[in-house]
Amino acid sequence: MADQRDPLANATNVSDYGDTVFTRNASFTGNLKTDGAVRIYGVFEGTIETAGPLVVGKSARVTATIVAHDVGVVGTVYGNISAAGKVEIYRGGRVYGDIDARALRIEDGGIFSGHSTMKEDEPNPYLLQGPPPAQDGHSR
Repeated sequence: MADQRDPLANATNVSDYGDTVFTRNASFTGNLKTDGAVRIYGVFEGTIETAGPLVVGKSARVTATIVAHDVGVVGTVYGNISAAGKVEIYRGGRVYGDIDARALRIEDGGIFSGHSTMKEDEPNPYLLQGPPPAQDGHSR
């Protein structure tokens, strides 16, 4: 039986689910790039790029340029956010920077100070062109 006081005793049996978690006691400065979910509850400064979702927890203070699929904010973000999906600012959450996303939702009690740009799906090419030319030389 492994010694329960040794935190590395079962290191080879731990599964990697792809989540990156910064606890509220953690402080990090630098660049984070991952394809999994990211949850931040501490202090983060730098850049964050993930193909997965990002959660900025209640105790978090993030100063970063963020690129993620979806972003949920309950803590504080200073910096621009670009999301392929949605950005949600929950009660108590604060974002000071610009947001570029497909959807933006701000709960009562959430704060957003910046500009937002809504991404669109691919435009319909037929809306950009006139009607097709008549085949018999006559206009319709």
